[in-house]
Amino acid sequence: MENLFNQRDYEKIVLRLNSITPLSDRQWGKMDVNQMVVHLKDQLDIALGIKAAKAQGLLILRTTVGRWVVLYLLPWRKGKELTPKEMDASMNGMIITDFESDKHLLLIRIKEFTMAASFSPHPFFGKMSNKNWGRLAWKHIDHHLSQFGA
Repeated sequence: MENLFNQRDYEKIVLRLNSITPLSDRQWGKMDVNQMVVHLKDQLDIALGIKAAKAQGLLILRTTVGRWVVLYLLPWRKGKELTPKEMDASMNGMIITDFESDKHLLLIRIKEFTMAASFSPHPFFGKMSNKNWGRLAWKHIDHHLSQFGA
């Protein structure tokens, strides 16, 4: 299973991220490409404890079985997944600068994430192992890069 802590998976994600531009068109969903980049950075900010997030969502997701189903079993649907409030592009508070600066910061956060020893709880999944955080981060980034054809 792909995981951001796997060097090969990390390198592929970075290549795909570098292939998107401000002109990349979304294939589904509501976010534009810049909102998507900031949305991904926000997830990593939560993981790294840079941004606080309150527990929310279905309690089943905080169980071992709930996390396993979402992270390893079910594919994510296009435009139908729930989003923690702190990562929601449609809510106030998302700070977007310019595409290249935001993408550069996302690449920095991805590297910081891969070097971190521990992570904050996820708003939906609660406290997770580093392995599960690596899987979630990879799956989330992969999902949104696919959204923009990368």
